[in-house]
Amino acid sequence: MITIYKPKGKAREYSPYALNIYKGCDHDCKYCYVNKMTYYKNDNENPVPRENIIPELEKYLKKNRINKQVLLCFTGDPYCKKDIEYNKTREALKILNYYNVPVAILTKGGERILRDVDIFKKFNNIKIGATLTLINKKQSMYYEPRAALPEDRIETLYKIHNEGIRTWVSFEPVIDPLQTIKILDMTNNFIDEYQVGKMNYYNIGENINWGRFGDIMAKKLLYIGKDFYIKKDLYKYMSISLENKYINQDNLALENQETYNEVSQDVLF
Repeated sequence: MITIYKPKGKAREYSPYALNIYKGCDHDCKYCYVNKMTYYKNDNENPVPRENIIPELEKYLKKNRINKQVLLCFTGDPYCKKDIEYNKTREALKILNYYNVPVAILTKGGERILRDVDIFKKFNNIKIGATLTLINKKQSMYYEPRAALPEDRIETLYKIHNEGIRTWVSFEPVIDPLQTIKILDMTNNFIDEYQVGKMNYYNIGENINWGRFGDIMAKKLLYIGKDFYIKKDLYKYMSISLENKYINQDNLALENQETYNEVSQDVLF
């Protein structure tokens, strides 16, 4: 059984390693690439833990030392609604912490993650993040019908930040660039890192000026001095040139790096 693995392709831009705890996801996001994977079909309303995931994870870490970031998760939300019943994410976190594995969590579970704050605080290196796509409630309920509402995710990250835990946001997919820019403006006081992409796997965004969007986001992030990473699918449209650490997947923004602050106010627009 594969537990911790090295992602490839676009997934590699998120993290050097990953761990999938659940098979399927009950958030039912319309744009999700997992829905296109035959292996995961029929699991979206009733995700289940991967078979023997906890003992297999411990067995793996007894044999293998992992000192780079492990992302939870790609093929299922670690804080899906079913995790309340199964509680496998907490069990996995205890093992990862015991073996001193750096962790990044990406979730749309909102306040469900707060029950594990005590575990987060025990880590030497952990980052808690959320995918933020829209701020409009009605639109969010259409595209992400069973996920926590954006305001819940944002409020939860604010609380996590106030607990002294590092926070990050994934701006991917981007459905409405103006809403993404607004979310950046709303959150940058309590978010430490951002990852910025575009729309993939869904028939929307053909008329979006991705170059303009990417330029605006990068200039804002440079000005406010945040760690960030621009995904290759977006960067290819942009006109501004960035340092390698913002666009090179071997220097992921979600690993420790210096921030770049020396940008003047007039760079914004």
